[in-house]
Amino acid sequence: MISSTFVRLLPALVACAVVPGCRHKPTDMPVCTAYVTAEQADEADTRVLPPDVWFELLVMGIHRPALTVPDEPRECSGKAVEATPVRPDVAALPRRALAEADLTFAEAPDNQMLVWARLDHFDDGSARGPVALVRWVDQGVEVRGIGTLWAPARRPRLRLEPFGEKDALLIADGERCAKQDDPQTCTREMHLLPLIDQRFVQVPMYEDGADVGPAHVTRVERSDVALPDGWIRRADIQRHLRVRGDEITISESIRVRECDPASDPELCQERRATREERLLVWQDNRFSTTRSAWDQMARP
Repeated sequence: MISSTFVRLLPALVACAVVPGCRHKPTDMPVCTAYVTAEQADEADTRVLPPDVWFELLVMGIHRPALTVPDEPRECSGKAVEATPVRPDVAALPRRALAEADLTFAEAPDNQMLVWARLDHFDDGSARGPVALVRWVDQGVEVRGIGTLWAPARRPRLRLEPFGEKDALLIADGERCAKQDDPQTCTREMHLLPLIDQRFVQVPMYEDGADVGPAHVTRVERSDVALPDGWIRRADIQRHLRVRGDEITISESIRVRECDPASDPELCQERRATREERLLVWQDNRFSTTRSAWDQMARP
């Protein structure tokens, strides 16, 4: 492994105005870097860094060797690790020392990699921390995109989709569980963060003109409504997301049944099944779509 003794962490210059005669665009330069000495070049070639080096790269002022989080953490570009709007319906759990389990990696296009470091955990099963797009170079690692991701913390998966002519879209898929030992409290969600000018940006989502919060799509939902005769109307929905160029489609499969909870096994009668697709439009730094048929079909 590469000892931190041999790793040199550097914030990259992202504004050429500070360098006389520089004409590079900001996207031509890394946001931050982790370089290793020549003696460690062979280890850098393996594209393996120990967890403490990843944390040191992504979070300024990380306290080592205990890996405790600063009171007001900042990611490697110097910006605060935060997400807006702040969610008043959840409470932060006490901070603890970081561990390898707080890191998630994924492959990205053009021989790059995504990494998410979860610094803060919340009582609804979500977590928050810096997410980065990194590229391996001969000298070590360069960060090519950085931002804050606040998303479900259980079994997270990351992927980067080409989006439009020059941008990209981060899709963070995971389970948000209010009780870690109770799968019935889990909700699987996809959170969407465009990569704009080397920053992953949390943006709002609108349905029929109404702000529904940070852009995300709930993968699976269920609604049970008691009927006057004692039966239950049960509605289930599954959603998938497809990105093609600058077009994003939400595909929904909805199934409605009426069930007798007193029967063993439970007796259900099919009432309706439907599929629909909704376009998710990116404009004016926000996502917009129409209201789902789920809002009507899940009600009695």
